[in-house]
Amino acid sequence: MVNNHLAVQSNNKKHIFQILFFFLPLLLIIVTQDVSGMKVNLANKTPLESISTDTIVDRLSKSLSLFKSKKNTPKIIDTHQRLVQYYLDNGSYNNAFDEIWKLLPLVASPEYAEQRFEITNKLIGLYLLYGQNDKAIASYKQLPDLVRKQITNPEKKIRFWGRIYSLGAWIELKTTKNYSKAAQLSLKSNALNSQLKDGLSSYHHTQIQLAHIYILMGNLQKAAPILQNIQDCYPLPLQSIHALLYFRLGQFYEKGNKTDLAIASYKTSLTAIGAFRTLQDKKPEAILRLSELYAQKGDFQLAFKYQKEASLLNDQLFSATKSQNNQLFEIKNKYQEQLKEDQATLQQHQMVLLAKENQLLILKTVFLILMFIVAALFIIRYFKQKAKKELLSQSQINHQQRLELKQQHEILELKNKELLSTALQLLERDNWQADVKKELGKLTVDGANADIVKKVKSSLQIDTKQKWNEFESRFATINDAYIEKLKSSYPLLTPTDLKMCSFIKLGFSTKDMSQIMGISAEGINTSRSRLRKKMDLDRNINLIDFLQSING
Repeated sequence: MVNNHLAVQSNNKKHIFQILFFFLPLLLIIVTQDVSGMKVNLANKTPLESISTDTIVDRLSKSLSLFKSKKNTPKIIDTHQRLVQYYLDNGSYNNAFDEIWKLLPLVASPEYAEQRFEITNKLIGLYLLYGQNDKAIASYKQLPDLVRKQITNPEKKIRFWGRIYSLGAWIELKTTKNYSKAAQLSLKSNALNSQLKDGLSSYHHTQIQLAHIYILMGNLQKAAPILQNIQDCYPLPLQSIHALLYFRLGQFYEKGNKTDLAIASYKTSLTAIGAFRTLQDKKPEAILRLSELYAQKGDFQLAFKYQKEASLLNDQLFSATKSQNNQLFEIKNKYQEQLKEDQATLQQHQMVLLAKENQLLILKTVFLILMFIVAALFIIRYFKQKAKKELLSQSQINHQQRLELKQQHEILELKNKELLSTALQLLERDNWQADVKKELGKLTVDGANADIVKKVKSSLQIDTKQKWNEFESRFATINDAYIEKLKSSYPLLTPTDLKMCSFIKLGFSTKDMSQIMGISAEGINTSRSRLRKKMDLDRNINLIDFLQSING
């Protein structure tokens, strides 16, 4: 469709229209139209007045205050971004610039790298809009490092690199006019955007950019299929992309000397700009192109109307002439840069204070650690001394107990010796009494003397039995602990076995034990063998030594 309308008009006719257009300012003097009334009508047509700007700004400002009170940084950044976009969409570029500078400190952290990219992108656009090319280039040079170092998602990396190349192409168009380099950058952007899963819109926008570059290069043959393809992808009714698409179509047709198609395209673009409140910077340019095109057609009244509208709109958007606006921008930019430097200085001071606070915190920590160590050493020393005292006290107690045990053992030994002595005396007495009884038995006594002898024999026998009963009672009392220990260690031992063990411990001979227990010497030896078996003693172990080694 686009190629069918490409034709070359007469150069003479073009020159005539250009001459007539230069004389249009003279017609301003004789035109009787009420300029002030026109201002009112035009003002009513601009997007800046068509809706209540204050209402939207107030609403966003209230949201911003709320998020600030809650210290919700992501929401604060998002609200600032919405304000920036709103100001840009409505042509309030100074306000947008102010909001951007408020945003920059908030998005300095790596976690907000994506937001910083978006804001820097918009700042570059404003720099270019105000002719601050050096600042635009300086800001642009920050973007590759930002994406390279702080964007980790592969899909987002591709998207942002595509935008960097597209932005680079735009900068080349605005600054160096190096169309060839701009085309190369735009082609790179197209290649990257074509890789994105959801990058169709970005791809089409960079396609429109590439077509624009070809138009500027005069290569309409390359621009035509690109624009035709985009036009087929986005048919009418109006869509947001039509604002840019039909603006470029207007340039395309104008370059191809198709005035009517160019006029229709520019008007469609203006309608989309108004409907979707986008590309406000293109609106004065589109209206101015309409003025020139109508001048070429010889319709000077419409040419004047559009020129006047473009002039008023330009004043409304930029608030003053280009030079005045640039000067104002320079002042604001210097102020913002100074403010940024002051903030950086303040941040440095804060860092110094923070470092001092950290040093103080370290000193406090070291002091607390030292105090803790001293306290720990004191506590350790205290418990060591306490343990030492307790150990000494326990040692003294143990020593005292050993002395008492020794004393008890000595007493026990003494008592056992006394028992042994008593037993020997009893044995000796028994032997003596036995001899007396034997001698008395030899006597032949008659009458009253016989009764006396009988009584003497009987008394001797009773006295001996009573003495041995007393001996056994004392023996059991003194050696009770020893006997109990034997019983617990060797439960198979009988009372007779236990008594024999005690006698063996005291050192009684076989003969003595035989007399005391009323058992023959062989019986005593048999009892000894039985004891060894019950106690499971090895043959190499001496029974006497073993029994004496048991303490009780």
